[in-house]
Amino acid sequence: MLVIDEDFHMRCWGQESLRPNDERDQYQRDKARVVHSSAFRRLQAKTQVMGVGEGDFHRTRLTHSIEVAQIGEGLLGSLQRQYRDDEEVSGWLPSRDLIAAACLAHDLGHPPFGHGGERALHGCMVDHGGFEGNAQTLRIVTRLDKYKPGKGMNPTRRFVLAVLKYPFAYSTFEKECYRDKPPKCFFDSESDIVDWAMREPPLNRGESDRFFAMRKHNKKRNLYTLDCSILEYADDIAYGVHDLEDIVSRRMVQNDEIMDRLQAMFEGYGSKVGVDDAAVTLSDFEKNLFGAHHERKGLIGKLVNLFVTSVRIDRRREFTHPLIELQARFDDPVETLLVDLKKLTHELVVQRAEIQQLERRGKRIVRQLYEELLEAPSELIPLHTWNSYSEEDSRERRVCDYIASMTDPYAERIYRRLFIPGQGSSRDEL
Repeated sequence: MLVIDEDFHMRCWGQESLRPNDERDQYQRDKARVVHSSAFRRLQAKTQVMGVGEGDFHRTRLTHSIEVAQIGEGLLGSLQRQYRDDEEVSGWLPSRDLIAAACLAHDLGHPPFGHGGERALHGCMVDHGGFEGNAQTLRIVTRLDKYKPGKGMNPTRRFVLAVLKYPFAYSTFEKECYRDKPPKCFFDSESDIVDWAMREPPLNRGESDRFFAMRKHNKKRNLYTLDCSILEYADDIAYGVHDLEDIVSRRMVQNDEIMDRLQAMFEGYGSKVGVDDAAVTLSDFEKNLFGAHHERKGLIGKLVNLFVTSVRIDRRREFTHPLIELQARFDDPVETLLVDLKKLTHELVVQRAEIQQLERRGKRIVRQLYEELLEAPSELIPLHTWNSYSEEDSRERRVCDYIASMTDPYAERIYRRLFIPGQGSSRDEL
């Protein structure tokens, strides 16, 4: 049962009066605000790995986020069953609605054209506060979403902690080392929010500072807050397993190429990963990965089940508060299998020339849009949109916010209007 702690139910910009007969708890409201946000809807037309519009089967950012939420709920359910008799753990596990809200929201800040678009925006913003997709997610839920003008979704404190993957301000990094790729950070403009979420009682300020120091200099997975550790695993499982399904179904790589990699992976694990009926073997991949659709789907389900049922709680005794002390984790070889599946997807697909060409095109679109819009943002950006941004933010940040919110097709449409003769009409929807 979730611990009832009003300190974590508090909302970023203050409590709100409830609508008549609204019996939902605070985390159900967080989830509703995510699902009904324009930022969530836009994920349907944002690149996950393969571009939007290339086909009807593969994942977009939206379907990926829905799958992350489903897996996150599965991980939570597994932990609830394991620790139902351990009140020190079970009382601090997040609610189903909280973990779903965090998982559904985790990619809200990603710009058009995937990680290529992210790097392009960061290159434009490197001297103006930087850009990073997870940092933009925090900015959306706490400032930019239209639920509360200037206050985003006015999320609960524990929801903020759940989506705060990288609790380090951009200014703490040496930007000359990160001109080509953004550091994992939050923007300095949200420092007050992170300070409120991480350092206010009942979290101990000294303990939180120690957590920050350990987290920055140790990239081990188990240095997340409890809720965020569940989210992070759910995200990695969805990426490593479901994107593998996409590349096989779309025949983007040769079967032998995948099997050679899988065989090398299993040489490090032994004959199987997991125990009893939940175990996955190399033979499972050989028999089912390239078979009929239902056979491949069965293998994907078996892999997800392996991960979901293998999760456990680790305690880090150097901390005292459960949200920092308790962490979701896998043991090897399950942990290594997950890492290897992510690498396989990245190396066999993301690094292919066909994908890199599309990524380069996306990066160029983002850079040129930024440069052009920055010259006259109040003239080129729809006035109702431009006026909705805070004048306390720099012109560069407001242009960045606008581009980051774009879907892939919208960015391409604006690009054509600005740079391709004969394209665009005064009656186009903007």
